[in-house]
Amino acid sequence: MNAIGRRLSEVRASATMAMTARAIQLRREGRDIVSLSVGEPDFPVFPHVEQAVVEALRSGKTKYTAPNGIAELREAIADWMAREVGIRWPISQIVATSGAKQALYNACMALLDEGDEAIIPNPYWVSYPEMVRLAGAKPVDLQLRQSDGWAPHAADLERVLTPRTRLFIFSSPSNPTGAVWSEDTLRRLARVLERHPRVVILSDDIYDKLVYGGVKATNILQVAPELQARTVLVNGCSKAYAMTGLRLGWACGPAEIISGMNKVQDASTSNPSSLSQHAAIAALRGPQEPLEAMRVQFEKRRHLMVDLLRKVPGVEAHEPDGAYYIFADFSTLLGKKYRGEKIGTSSRLAEILLEDFGVATVQGSAFGREGFLRLSFATSEPDIRKAMERVARCATAVE
Repeated sequence: MNAIGRRLSEVRASATMAMTARAIQLRREGRDIVSLSVGEPDFPVFPHVEQAVVEALRSGKTKYTAPNGIAELREAIADWMAREVGIRWPISQIVATSGAKQALYNACMALLDEGDEAIIPNPYWVSYPEMVRLAGAKPVDLQLRQSDGWAPHAADLERVLTPRTRLFIFSSPSNPTGAVWSEDTLRRLARVLERHPRVVILSDDIYDKLVYGGVKATNILQVAPELQARTVLVNGCSKAYAMTGLRLGWACGPAEIISGMNKVQDASTSNPSSLSQHAAIAALRGPQEPLEAMRVQFEKRRHLMVDLLRKVPGVEAHEPDGAYYIFADFSTLLGKKYRGEKIGTSSRLAEILLEDFGVATVQGSAFGREGFLRLSFATSEPDIRKAMERVARCATAVE
């Protein structure tokens, strides 16, 4: 008997989670492992956020809340979005979720039916196509090119749109490439999307505060406000406020879509953690200087990792404008041999780096692009130096 549903059989496990779990296991076995696979800041939660959690706990705010989040949190989100994006949504059009990931999943479940298609720029975050498949729909790749800075061409988007297209999912800044799409790029995409009124835009903005070199992350509604009636913006506290484990995200969008997302949440998890909701209020309304201090440290680490990677033979590394990942090209190492074994895939290369050299990365194939590795610089400078020295030794050992 096949006990697993057909839909689930088509879904792949998260490669990022798998690599992180393996790195943790090796550490427990006593191995010295530097993890560049995890997608979370290594900074502690900000002091005023910590204090908010303590106060909420002491005051007994540990009960169920409204499934879409307490009004005070949604008001804080509305104020934050008005300040950062320039649009104010009524709190009835805001849903707080257990991380931005749940907001994205809820949107897919609310919007997609069997036979629908969702366009996803490739390289993509590993979970996008799996969420689409879980909703019974088909993910369709919009191929991006490194030579274009991983920015899409409007003509390419036009080519992959069909009468079955229901959703366009993207992130800028991007995971895994760190690319930040320009205003001009977004404007050109918006012109195409205007001609396809059935398509809903799902913008994952979780890294929008982590940008470097004077770059600003522009939201699609800032260049095309006419798309607001079919655009859902997703964000959260995980990345910018170092609150990954607290699991607090949100979505803002049209009333009908948010109502559908609320229905999905009502039937699944119900409200996000009550303590996390109060932590998020403190994060969004409190001092923003810790965020900027963290961003500055990430920018320094970005420079360091790129500089060291560019010294590794056979590796090509472009400096990302946002997030905290470098999507480095290791393709010249594929097809070569390590200890007599031909390295055929980025997955095998990632295994060798972890098992034999003690560096956890994530293979590019997990993001839809063979020949690359994703390396996170959300770790300390000493660990970055140690990891890059090991990557260089691995590259030298391949012949």
